Amino acid sequence: MKRFLKGICLVLTMSLLLSVPVMAAPQQEAGTYSSSYFAVLDYYLWLISDTQVQVWFDVIAVDGMDQLGASVIKVQRSSDRTNWETMQTYTPEDNPQMLCPDTTMHADCVTYTYTSGYYYRAFVTFYAKDGRNIGKYSVYTADMWL
Repeated sequence: MKRFLKGICLVLTMSLLLSVPVMAAPQQEAGTYSSSYFAVLDYYLWLISDTQVQVWFDVIAVDGMDQLGASVIKVQRSSDRTNWETMQTYTPEDNPQMLCPDTTMHADCVTYTYTSGYYYRAFVTFYAKDGRNIGKYSVYTADMWL
């Protein structure tokens, strides 16, 4: 009976380890952001299937904002990690969920269908508006081979 339970535990552990989605770690710079509006920024690529990747972003503002989120997300690809080509550009005009009104935090994602055999990364511009004042901060995610 103990052998059977150990076998079951091993199979369950292996299935959990093999089913975990792949994520590219975010590349964040330490220190202060170019805008004093942002307290926390998080951004990364998340592989959701063998044909699709999501660009996730999460932002926390230092105070309540009239609008908060991302103003631009660009998915880029490269065969050599040197020359990057923008494959898709996402904006709030086409994806209104990228910006949230009257909040101190916002998280969302966009989904891109990719072609295998390239490195992919995303360019994200965080956006905060407080009255007439606007803060922006742009970053690249870590790249991933897909």
